[in-house]
Amino acid sequence: MKPSRLALVALVLVALAGVFAVACGDDDDGNGAVDVLSPESEPDPEADPDPEAEHDEAEAATPGPKPDGSTQVDVTLKEWEVAVSTDTVAAGEIYFLVENIGPEHAHEFVVVRSDAAVDDLPVDDGRVAEDDVDIVDEIEAFAVDSTASIALDLEPGAYVLICNLLDEGEERGHYELGMRTAFTVE
Repeated sequence: MKPSRLALVALVLVALAGVFAVACGDDDDGNGAVDVLSPESEPDPEADPDPEAEHDEAEAATPGPKPDGSTQVDVTLKEWEVAVSTDTVAAGEIYFLVENIGPEHAHEFVVVRSDAAVDDLPVDDGRVAEDDVDIVDEIEAFAVDSTASIALDLEPGAYVLICNLLDEGEERGHYELGMRTAFTVE
């Protein structure tokens, strides 16, 4: 190849490498995913960018099977209460079967290990400050009239079962409105 043609090929390869790097590189949220937009999927400038508002469109849940040998605790989530079939169980694998009866709002189910009173968890901007409590696990927001489940291996201690959602435009979250209950593992 002539030197000028070689330089042109090198320039094209460098340009293609740059395009490839942009297409495969990290996005701003650091999760490595690339947002690909088509004309049909362009962002809506009127859309609410608040990730906490995603629960407004929560999908119906489907519970998983109860593990053999686990203790089942039935939980009902509704405005503005977390009701349990029992508030004390033996340590070990606990299967929470959680029903959201709404009637209007999606809810989530969060298990917090805490010796604090049920109404004394730290709150920041209408939600329990999740970085300031010991969250064991959770079921993300799910739709009204559906049931979800989670199986957890719980050690003896005091727990608080909560919904920690904050509805768009509200100052007080579901926890502050009463969606909390004490739970003891012996």
